[in-house]
Amino acid sequence: MRFFFFVVCVCSLCACPFFFSRWRKGSEHLLDHLCSEKEGKRWCVAQGKWSRMISSVFFLNHHGEVIIEKQFREKLPRTILEDFWSTYMTPLRSVHEAPAVTPYSRFAFVQIHRNDVVLLAILTNEGFPLLVIEILSLIGWVVQEYLKVFSENTLRENFSVVYQLLEELIDNGYPLTTEMHFLEELVVPPTLENKFRNVLDAPMKKRRRHLGVRSVPWRDPLTRHTSNEIFFDVVEKFDCIVDCEGNIVRAVVRGAVHVNCRLTGMPDVVVRMANLDFVDDFAFHRCVRRHRYETDRTITFIPPDGKFTLLEYLCKPLLGAQAPFYVTPQITFDKSGGRFNCMVGIRGAGTIGKNKDYGIHKVVIHLPLPPQTESVQVHSSTQGTTNFNKTRGILTWSVGTLFRGTSSLSGEFTFSTDKGADGVIPCTGDSAIVEFNIPNHLLSSIRMDSVQVLNEIGKPYKGVKYVTHSGRFVVRTV
Repeated sequence: MRFFFFVVCVCSLCACPFFFSRWRKGSEHLLDHLCSEKEGKRWCVAQGKWSRMISSVFFLNHHGEVIIEKQFREKLPRTILEDFWSTYMTPLRSVHEAPAVTPYSRFAFVQIHRNDVVLLAILTNEGFPLLVIEILSLIGWVVQEYLKVFSENTLRENFSVVYQLLEELIDNGYPLTTEMHFLEELVVPPTLENKFRNVLDAPMKKRRRHLGVRSVPWRDPLTRHTSNEIFFDVVEKFDCIVDCEGNIVRAVVRGAVHVNCRLTGMPDVVVRMANLDFVDDFAFHRCVRRHRYETDRTITFIPPDGKFTLLEYLCKPLLGAQAPFYVTPQITFDKSGGRFNCMVGIRGAGTIGKNKDYGIHKVVIHLPLPPQTESVQVHSSTQGTTNFNKTRGILTWSVGTLFRGTSSLSGEFTFSTDKGADGVIPCTGDSAIVEFNIPNHLLSSIRMDSVQVLNEIGKPYKGVKYVTHSGRFVVRTV
């Protein structure tokens, strides 16, 4: 028996290199398909090992000043960041005009914006920019949940907490710990109670958690809440391009269902939604049971604790559909100056104009004027206030809330004499940008029919809210 066991072990050891070599050759053959020829050089997504990801993360203000810096791999000098900012960012009228991914020297700079802060990641090798953008968005969301207010001042006041979060979130450039209940156990949130305990040198309150592998890693089974409730916010963003004649060139609705869960224990939630046939594409949170949705279009899941995005969707409006309101910007000028006129109002007599709760709120129109504009004089404004940004050449009309009727704005602008002396008529091809907010209304007609909570402890409170925001709503002036 011992001899037989010895022979089996020897044969296994001899066969392992053979199978390992076959597996390695197969993996190399697979990686060859991920490589492509570009400009005479061989660019590979992965070359037998993981491609390097984030080397450094910076929190910057709009002037390029570093608020927080974290190096994950090789130490990069500040001069690299300063050269990039002076070359690409300083010439722009606004940092929001910068592309999300910018190659510079041997690096790639990936950035997103949160309020008045720029989150910038530096990559030293070929990587996956969309994945880096997702990681930066995750960092911004976690910091927002911890600090409640995401701004330059709060980052400076709580820089030690942000450093600890970056240590736990990212390991050697890759995301490590992303679940909120794990992070709250590793990094204590800067609440008022915890700050007092730090001053008094008192021990923190700790809950016994099972941080090992579990069947539902996104939720702690020991979660307890005094208020047993769950809220759903269905938010849609309307991306639209309108030509100078008022016809829609392109329109897309981007929606998301945000959930704020404060349920006790391990609840099982069942959501049924109507008019899902209008949706072209879905992206679910990993807690959703996909097989159940594909069977009977029912969304079932065990929710994470706190705020999260249950699903995101994309749909196109019906053929021939129009925007819920109209905007008609007109800008004419000659060598010395010009005139501007803009009208905005609710289209038709739909449900938006009948009730004040369905009005269009926070309407803001950004009118582009020629860069040579020196001064602006408003002759008539039936509603709202105006502000002219001379540096950007943008006239901002804050309309406010639209119900019924039409609001109008008209005036004149003049050019500076030194810039218009050459006799060349200035030209602006920019489009007007519109911002708005429509509460209790969705453009896609999607509705939540029912929300059922199973395995609940007590009777939970459930709430649903709908809202439509402006995405990239552009109206061409020429």
